Amino acid sequence: MHNFYKFISFLLIPLVYINTYLRLIRKKEDAGRYKERFGYTNFKQILKKDVIWIHASSVGEFKSCDFLINSFHKNYSLLITTTTKTAADYALENYGEKIIHQYAPFDVVPWINKFLNFWKPKLVVWIESDIWPNTIVKLREKKIPSIFLNARISPRSFKKWKFFSSYYKFITKTFFSIYAQSKNDLERITKLTNVNVDYLGNLKLTKKNTSYTKLEKTKKLNIMIASTHENEEGLIISSLEKISKKYQIVNFIIAPRHPNRSKLIYKLLQDRELDVEYYSKFKNLDCRFLILDSFGKMEQFFNISDIVFLGGSLLKKGGHNPIEAAIANCAIITGSNVFNWENLYEEMLAKEACIMINDAKEFETTTINLIDNRNLIENLKKNALSFSNAIFFQEDKLLEILNNRLEQNA
Repeated sequence: MHNFYKFISFLLIPLVYINTYLRLIRKKEDAGRYKERFGYTNFKQILKKDVIWIHASSVGEFKSCDFLINSFHKNYSLLITTTTKTAADYALENYGEKIIHQYAPFDVVPWINKFLNFWKPKLVVWIESDIWPNTIVKLREKKIPSIFLNARISPRSFKKWKFFSSYYKFITKTFFSIYAQSKNDLERITKLTNVNVDYLGNLKLTKKNTSYTKLEKTKKLNIMIASTHENEEGLIISSLEKISKKYQIVNFIIAPRHPNRSKLIYKLLQDRELDVEYYSKFKNLDCRFLILDSFGKMEQFFNISDIVFLGGSLLKKGGHNPIEAAIANCAIITGSNVFNWENLYEEMLAKEACIMINDAKEFETTTINLIDNRNLIENLKKNALSFSNAIFFQEDKLLEILNNRLEQNA
């Protein structure tokens, strides 16, 4: 099976080159760094410390690396790879002095060899669900110790991998340990691999030391629509319009999962003649509909919001992390499609720390009920904040595991 995959990846090399060229034209690739996709690097410094390579595909995965970066950057050269330009920009803007960032090479053997031969990592930390067979198998062939952290597999992916479970076993035997993101992921992954799979908690829920400019809260009731996906705003746009017209005291903050969709959301609201502005241009929080059109602002706006609806949950996207909103003392609403965070939401519902709705129609009635019942908002806030104080990840245990492995390979 793996030889067939390697053969196909070689055949696709011309298409990869063509696609990269087209992405450059569309400005979806970094023109100055696209060769990193083929294993090359412009890095010229002499590495005086051993390299730990952490692969985190996109912004969400990268954010979960905060604990690892702050724990190891002083004693090791931290090589961080991502696949998206937005993740690269976010990594360099927020951690540029602590890390070396590279775009991950495409999963083609010669390019992977070039990458590994240059960086020579002492340890590899693979984050979440990104399974690249050639890369992962090559780590085993080169005897580079590797660990799979925050591993997850959606119910849909699990059904697909069951047909290729022997290949999943072959790929994942590279890792000396696998730590699942949730207890449900633990159960699914255990059925697909012979590697020891354990659970330390969700790496995304490690405690972070955040520093950002505090925003001054207005007298309005702020409702944040956070991490929405394509077409999700359209499901609730009529509800937003009705609520805004019924309650003049309410302002909405919309933060799409991908800020490059801001223009589409702006037009959606403008077509209904609603008072809408981009935060990057307006900078005034007292606007009926404010669109966050850049990364890195979510936590600031959670802190001035009273109610937060977390997207990716009305569509089958798996939902999003509720803890940041809970820490910020928000009343949380989510849809029911939260399979990425199922265990966490079950616990929150049991403690009355959030509200789960089944469809867009319920969003309107639930939000109106909260606006009309401020005591209910305050109870949800209190319960969410209390829930957020729990320990969701065994940080000391992870450090012990990684340090022991690094010492074994000293």
